[in-house]
Amino acid sequence: MDELIVASRLVHYAAAALLLGAPLFRVAVARTAAPEAGAWEVMASIAALLSGLGWFAGVAVTMAGSFADAVAPDILQAVTFDTRFGHLWIGRLIVLVAIVVVQLGWKASRGREFALMLLASGFVASLVGVGHGMTGAGHGPAVARIHMIADVVHLLCAAVWIGGLFCLAPLLHRVITRRETSKSARKALRRFSTMGYWVVGLVLITGCINALVMVPRPASLIGSDYGRALLLKLALVAVLVGFAIVNRVVLSPPVMAAKDSTGVSRLWHSVVVEQGVGLLVLAAVAWLGTIHPVP
Repeated sequence: MDELIVASRLVHYAAAALLLGAPLFRVAVARTAAPEAGAWEVMASIAALLSGLGWFAGVAVTMAGSFADAVAPDILQAVTFDTRFGHLWIGRLIVLVAIVVVQLGWKASRGREFALMLLASGFVASLVGVGHGMTGAGHGPAVARIHMIADVVHLLCAAVWIGGLFCLAPLLHRVITRRETSKSARKALRRFSTMGYWVVGLVLITGCINALVMVPRPASLIGSDYGRALLLKLALVAVLVGFAIVNRVVLSPPVMAAKDSTGVSRLWHSVVVEQGVGLLVLAAVAWLGTIHPVP
């Protein structure tokens, strides 16, 4: 049943990243609304709902031992009302409904964007309670609080980074197809780069804090399933950071200086690949959450 949980978590994380990254991208980076943005975000909300149901089903089957037993009323009631996962699942469902109401019922405005960012931030932050973000109590309450705060910041920044990439690639493609001016792309790249420095830096710092809490002994990186899965995630993050550096240092300057007419196309291809690596990172995180951390 881990397969269903991992797949559901992956879709859930990707949808959450877009739900947070898209309104932030419009406010802080593009400062315009792409015509297709609304439809994509509604689809992300639907994907978050369906994947949340899949995640719930996976947890229920794990508790019950089989699909047949998982649909028993007492099991469904226990998962929903007697577990932290169920309490947070209900809360996220309510927030998700609120996001859809704002998406469909509020006309485009800065107030709408800030409302979506606030709701999506709560949606993303709540994921700490169903992962390993609550781990750390064994090191004392102070370490537990630091770990939880670090994990919240880690999740929010990762969602902004990957969700921002989901929005940057379509913007660059609109420039290539002449539906967007190159001038607007240059401005967006400058803003995205500035935001990226902070986001990537915080992802790395909070990731190190989390790793120190979750893997207290270096030998556990090789000697435990959790440690090996964490190494895979770290390797993928290193590749992701590598793409970010190449995009910022090598591919973005010619575009921002308007010196190379083919530079936007090369940057777009690189951002698309970076998106793919970002999804692999989310897949590793989804898998990591099903493995018991190092004691």
